[in-house]
Amino acid sequence: MPATQPLRMKLVLIRGLGQLGDFGLFAPPVIFLLGLLVAPLALLGQAMLIPCVIILQAMSVGVAEPGRIHAREWPPVLLLAGCNLLLSPLLVHGLALALGLDEASGWLVLVAACPASGGAVLVASLLRLPVRPLLLTQLLCFFALPITAPLVAALMLDGTVIDPLALLWRVMLMVALPALLGHLLCRVMGERRRAAMARPMRGLGVLALCGITLSIAAGLPRLAMTPALLGDALLGLVLASLVGVALGVVVAGVAARGLAASFALGGAVRNVSLLWSATIGLAPPEGELVMMLGTLWTLLLPALLGMLHGRPWEMARALALALAAVILL
Repeated sequence: MPATQPLRMKLVLIRGLGQLGDFGLFAPPVIFLLGLLVAPLALLGQAMLIPCVIILQAMSVGVAEPGRIHAREWPPVLLLAGCNLLLSPLLVHGLALALGLDEASGWLVLVAACPASGGAVLVASLLRLPVRPLLLTQLLCFFALPITAPLVAALMLDGTVIDPLALLWRVMLMVALPALLGHLLCRVMGERRRAAMARPMRGLGVLALCGITLSIAAGLPRLAMTPALLGDALLGLVLASLVGVALGVVVAGVAARGLAASFALGGAVRNVSLLWSATIGLAPPEGELVMMLGTLWTLLLPALLGMLHGRPWEMARALALALAAVILL
């Protein structure tokens, strides 16, 4: 019997999200430029920021490998989490001082103290890298963030106080609940169906990344910035990523040799948006610039890595799907 119209639309949507999940990680940079050109679209992304963050986190959990977590997985996860939250900001702080990045250095340290981003998890899934260790590190870092971020801020940012309770509330709302939703979704679908839906779930995560990118396009033009400050911020963000990559490779070499690429990705790409939301109203102009650029960097770097995976005509088709989806939303 012929499929009904709703079923056809459902199949088309699933197929489109699957294509976007395979070749669409390059879409956020293009969507960012579109948001700069079309202000109402950027404002729409800003209004959808929290739902997009929730969807991204739920889909990051959804694409992880199912099964029981073994004790041997925890040592490398704990080591990478310690590097991301404590050792990385300390090294970035030293490098920033050595290079004279005075105005931006303290806020770069906060960027370096953030967990791995959902975009890193999506890229790991796209490149067929181990996802679950990276996801466990991300979740562990998020739940430790209400303790570590105020500590790092108190030690390295004079006069800046991050409320741990406010940060904990954000973690519960934007990380814990979406992670639980993603886990329940996987349990309901079962392992076979979850594997079949991994591509569309990754595509939905990419679509959420596009929404987050639009919100940045709405806020970035409002910031006053000088070329010197912009140059310092960009240099510091590149340094923070390089430090994260190096620490991820070292951790993998010490505790889990097969996770070098995945851990390097988890060290390079950090989720700045949650900590950024906790510093709104506290940060001076240079701090706001660094945190916003740090969030944008976590979206652009996965896109650049995702571009290595696709062929030109397939990427063009995924771009058309991404633009159509954002315009429809």
